[in-house]
Amino acid sequence: MWVRIQRQRRKHRLALGMLILALAAAGAWALLERRGHPEQPAPAPGVRAELASAARSDGSAPLHASWRVAFEGAELRVYRNALGMVRRCPEGPGCLPGPGGGVLTLPLDEPGEYRALVFSHPVSGGGQTLQEDLAAARARGEAVEMSPSLVVY
Repeated sequence: MWVRIQRQRRKHRLALGMLILALAAAGAWALLERRGHPEQPAPAPGVRAELASAARSDGSAPLHASWRVAFEGAELRVYRNALGMVRRCPEGPGCLPGPGGGVLTLPLDEPGEYRALVFSHPVSGGGQTLQEDLAAARARGEAVEMSPSLVVY
């Protein structure tokens, strides 16, 4: 008789252990599902700039030349003399958006020093100076890529 009682107790303990194990597995699965899949980080920004025509011997560009800027990232902004934005992409004229970036063709109609910035996330606002936009993006922890400068005269 004691053997039967011991067997019943073992069955009850085994069933209780299996129930606890099943509840733990269900809880772990629910926690993982609630978390969702981790968001993929934004790709690192990149920029390649080239003149459509030949540059001068000092590396500068003549007026009315075209500057072609290909970029990888969320937004491209081009500044003249670091004082103000002259063009942005993907919204601005001359921009051909592509997957993960785009290409901007910019006519260089005014003299000055041109520089392109690519941001890893879209930047709000109408574009201030190069330094202000760069500082604001870095304060938000965004990745930023800057092209070499191009002098036009």
